[in-house]
Amino acid sequence: MADPYSNLGAQDTALQERIADAMEARCLEPAQVAIRKAYLEKLGLPENAAALELGSGTGHVTRDLLKLAGAATAHGIEPSPVMVRRARKSFADDDRLSFSTGDAKDTGLADETFDLIVMHTLLCHVPGPEEVVREAYRLLKPGGILAVCDGDYSTATAQIADFDPLDQLIKFMINQNVTNLWIMRRISGILTEHGFQLGARTGHGYVVEGEAAYFLTVIDRGADRMVEDGLLFAETSEALKSEARRRVSAKTFFGFMSYVSQIAVKP
Repeated sequence: MADPYSNLGAQDTALQERIADAMEARCLEPAQVAIRKAYLEKLGLPENAAALELGSGTGHVTRDLLKLAGAATAHGIEPSPVMVRRARKSFADDDRLSFSTGDAKDTGLADETFDLIVMHTLLCHVPGPEEVVREAYRLLKPGGILAVCDGDYSTATAQIADFDPLDQLIKFMINQNVTNLWIMRRISGILTEHGFQLGARTGHGYVVEGEAAYFLTVIDRGADRMVEDGLLFAETSEALKSEARRRVSAKTFFGFMSYVSQIAVKP
């Protein structure tokens, strides 16, 4: 099955809702907030900066463009109508924020409009990520900043012993849901080919804490997808989900993935 995120707006509403739930869980985790803070707080935007997030999901990262990066206004473009509705509902009280349904490769927005564009866990899902980078270059003002942050997905793991079955669910989900596994190992070349000057590149380790809310959504969806593909019986799937929750309760659950952020500037 192809990565559903690569054409999320075309997926059935139930799947969009489930993915939105997972994105909400991830965005709210303190360790994920810390990753965003680490690269957004150092950008040095001009006064009254206008910011754009491509692939804005449920809107939490777009809000961070105000809260952490210091932009005066921020707009989010997202292909999923479900995600856009959630973002508008969550942040309806802040008139500095706006959201619309659209395509990151062809936004329809005017040239040289933004001081900052952010792509947070977007390019890993996009067939032809170069087209999104090209669109970002068009939309940025001269001197504008592009910030890209994504997972280095081959590092994702829940393994605590040899042949750990929960780790196999993680690897299966990565295989089924990531179009560009190595995007952050390729991004510097893509950016320079499209005219950007490279800034800071930083690694961010994500270690699951507390209730492991996001990693549990990954395990649950991996187990369910294996059932759909005939790789597991439903009873086995439920047993693996229960095993994950027992580990969380017993404080033996481990989850880790490396993220990388890359800053670039349009000359």
